[in-house]
Amino acid sequence: MSIDCAFYGFIAADAEQRTSQAGKPWVRLRVGVGKDDAVQWVQVAVFGKAAEKAAELKKADRCYIEGTIKLDTWQGADGNERHGLSVAAFRCEPTHRIGRNKPDRKPKNSAPARTSTTPSNGVAFDDEIPF
Repeated sequence: MSIDCAFYGFIAADAEQRTSQAGKPWVRLRVGVGKDDAVQWVQVAVFGKAAEKAAELKKADRCYIEGTIKLDTWQGADGNERHGLSVAAFRCEPTHRIGRNKPDRKPKNSAPARTSTTPSNGVAFDDEIPF
């Protein structure tokens, strides 16, 4: 059984670009949902046009995802049965990137403007006006 879902989360590792057997691109993400000790890890496969945006996601980015969620069951390496959530996403968008791509406050290689003034006594000096 699968259910439609929408959630915010953070990316655990850089997005992995893949190609389907039909030759169409898709992206695999591991997304953490929750806070502190209550984080649930979700495997997300992003398809279609949304995969283009998802391919740019990096570790620690936050994102918004819409898709279909289901509970998967598999056998772990130790032989025990494991369970986890997976989402087939049709929408995946970054929400913000803390500390990344910040605009510079000052243009690079720009020196402060200096004015050269020659007072009535004929002595030239450089002066930065403090007001």
